[in-house]
Amino acid sequence: MLSDSQALNLDLASLNNIHIIGIGSAFGNFCAKILYDMGKHITASELKQNTDAAQYWLGQGVLFPGNHSADYIHKDLDLVVFPNGPIPGNPECEQTEKFKLPAITIAQLTGLISKNLKTIAVVGTHGKSTTTAFIVWLLHKTCETPNFILGDGEDKIFELNTNAYVNPKSKYLVLEACEYKKQFLQRAPKPYISVVTSMALDHTDFYPTQESYNSAFAEFLDNTTNTIVIDTEQQVEKQILDQLTNQTNITDINQFRDELTDIKLTLPGKHNKENALRAYTVARTLKIDKVQAVEALQSFPGLTKRFELAGKTANGNLVYKDYAHNPDKLRAVIEAAGEAHPDKQIILVWQPHSVERSYTFKEAFAKAIEKIDTLWITDIFAPVREPEDYKKLITSEAFANYLAAQNPGKTVSYTGTIANTETKIMNIDKTHQNLVFVLASAGDLHKIATDLIAS
Repeated sequence: MLSDSQALNLDLASLNNIHIIGIGSAFGNFCAKILYDMGKHITASELKQNTDAAQYWLGQGVLFPGNHSADYIHKDLDLVVFPNGPIPGNPECEQTEKFKLPAITIAQLTGLISKNLKTIAVVGTHGKSTTTAFIVWLLHKTCETPNFILGDGEDKIFELNTNAYVNPKSKYLVLEACEYKKQFLQRAPKPYISVVTSMALDHTDFYPTQESYNSAFAEFLDNTTNTIVIDTEQQVEKQILDQLTNQTNITDINQFRDELTDIKLTLPGKHNKENALRAYTVARTLKIDKVQAVEALQSFPGLTKRFELAGKTANGNLVYKDYAHNPDKLRAVIEAAGEAHPDKQIILVWQPHSVERSYTFKEAFAKAIEKIDTLWITDIFAPVREPEDYKKLITSEAFANYLAAQNPGKTVSYTGTIANTETKIMNIDKTHQNLVFVLASAGDLHKIATDLIAS
């Protein structure tokens, strides 16, 4: 595996045969399109072959059908691209190491590409996807559609209908730069504009303290070449700015707050106004006309799984999908649902994401749900990366019981499996109207939405 500096100094022009392990992600899809347009011979593997990206690459003859295989790795390859690093037990990773082939991560490849563009990197604990989408849409409506990478999953901006786009005519790349394990240092090693959303501690399996979290962000922001867009009135943000050593323009979002006082967004919630304010600040930094910028933001069509209306049940009740998985996001979607439907009963159906996060932030979660009257909690979704030892920290039922004990007078129920949860929703739907079901999950809860929606 090449180091970050070695990866950043690769000469892409000299590489012809490249294999990508996991082409279906937004970052894999974007990088593959760049390489493909450069005339490189690329091959790829992908477990999920029913996505739009996978189907496209199957049609191009790039993606091998079927599972991962050591047969895809041969000694004539100039470069192998891993997802986030070597995966134990993955035959392609093991074969790459056996043949001692040059290998980098998809984050490093993104950084290699991004350094040649004016990269607008969005970082922070929450609001990254929506803020990234706002910026993309704003440029799309006022200038031209930029190169962009949205999220790591299958998130899409409605109307643009994709999470990765390549525009050779655009000098900009807008991307969501994840802080987990400092991946943002690889994805955007030299951002032109860095946009900071919020700085609440997260990923405590890697960042044990707020100080270590802050330090990583300071390291990232110090690499910014033009402007840092940030809320300078927040305490943690002030601490991070104090750590910077390089001279960089600091643009405070609050200087433009009054210009968005009367803005009418399609997405409800105070948090979305904050996301839009950051995008607007980017627009003003780029000298985009403020009237055009406001009109663009007001026309934003939304994106998947961010208070996305999935449809209505057979009894006319509304079903929304949201990505909320940490305390701030949970609080935000509760407020958004209440703002959008003040006359309806909100039932938040929440799939906690990771045992470690649930255990570490259980007190914060208990406070985050103070404004919801009915909360159903499923089994905790444990991502693949979560070590088995973490799963012993707290059980799903114990977590739900803790939240219930901290919120007396509210209906906080443990619903167990997704199948049991779906049955519970369907049963209450038969006898009640004027309900709003919000499926909050960064895992696989959203798959039941199709069954809940009336055809």
